[in-house]
Amino acid sequence: MNIKQTGSVAVNTGKKGLKLRKLGKMTGLIILTLLITVIFTAGSKGLFLSIQNIKNIFIAASFNGIISMGMTLILIAGGIDLSVCGNVIMTSMLIASMMLAGIPWGFCLIAALMIGALVGLLNGISVGVFKMVPFVVTMAMNNVTQGFGKWYTNGVTLFNLPETHSIFCKYLFGVIPGPVIIMVVITLITAFLLRYTKYGRKLYAVGGNPRAAWMSGINNAKIIVITYVISGVYCGVASILMTSKLMSASPTMVTNTEMDAISAAVLGGTSLTGGVGSVLGTFVGAITIAMISNGLNLLGVSTYVQQMAKGIIVIAVVAIDAISNMRNKEF
Repeated sequence: MNIKQTGSVAVNTGKKGLKLRKLGKMTGLIILTLLITVIFTAGSKGLFLSIQNIKNIFIAASFNGIISMGMTLILIAGGIDLSVCGNVIMTSMLIASMMLAGIPWGFCLIAALMIGALVGLLNGISVGVFKMVPFVVTMAMNNVTQGFGKWYTNGVTLFNLPETHSIFCKYLFGVIPGPVIIMVVITLITAFLLRYTKYGRKLYAVGGNPRAAWMSGINNAKIIVITYVISGVYCGVASILMTSKLMSASPTMVTNTEMDAISAAVLGGTSLTGGVGSVLGTFVGAITIAMISNGLNLLGVSTYVQQMAKGIIVIAVVAIDAISNMRNKEF
C-alpha cells in the first residue's frame, strides 16, 4: 500500500470515527431524555406526561432553544458568549420603553433585532478583530448591557405593553404554541446556515483549526464577527418572545441564561474547544434542560436545589466534553 492509499484510509477512518462519536452522543442524549421522562413521570404520578405539561415544557424550552442556537454557532467558532443574559434584558427594557412611548410596534420589533445585533457586533469585533479573550470580553459586556438596561429605566418594571405584542405567544390552530414555532424556525435557519452555506463550512474550519483556516484563505475575523452578530440577533428574537410572554420587562426577567444555553449546546454534542456542533443536538438539549426544570418543579424541589442541579449538569457536560476531546487526541 502506497502513501497516498494509506492517507486515504486514515482520512476515511477518521471520518467514520467522528460519525460514530456523534451518533454515540446523540444516542446518549436520547437515553438521558427517556430516563428523565420515566423518573419524573413516576414521581409526579403521570402529571409530567400530561398534554398541558408537555406544552409547558416546549414553551419553556423555546426561549433557551433560541439563545442556544446562537451559542452553538459561537462555540463551534471556538468562542463563548456570556453576554446573552444582559443582551436580552437590555433589549427587552429598551423596546418595552419604546412601546410605552408610543413608537410604532413594528419599528420596536426591528429595533430589538438591531440592538441585539449591535451587542453581537461589538463582541465580534472585540474577539475577532482585536483578538480579545471571549470569556472576559463577553462577561464584561454582560455587565455593561445589564447596567445600561437598569439605568435607562431606573430599574423599574415596565408593563401594560400593547395587546398586539402578545401575538407571539398565541396558539396556532389552538394547539401549537407560538414560541415553539419560532424556536423551530430559528433551528431550521441555523441548520441551513451550517449545512448549506459557505459560511457554515468556514465556521467549522475556523473553530476546528484557526491557523489552517487562515492559511487556506478564510477571513477568520469576518466569520467570528458574523457569528456573534447572528447570536445577537437571536437574543433580539428572544427578547421579543420573552416580553410577549410576560407582557412586561424588568431587570430580573431572566437569569443565568448563558449557563442554560451552554448546557443545552454542550449536552447536544457541541464541543467547548470549537469545530464540532450539532443543531439537532442543541434542539434536543434545550428540551432536556426544560424537562429537568419542569420535573423538579412538579416534585416541589426548591429553586435553590434546582440551581445546584443545573450547576452539576454544567460540570457534568463539560467533563464529558473534556474526556471526549482527550480520547479524540489519542486517536
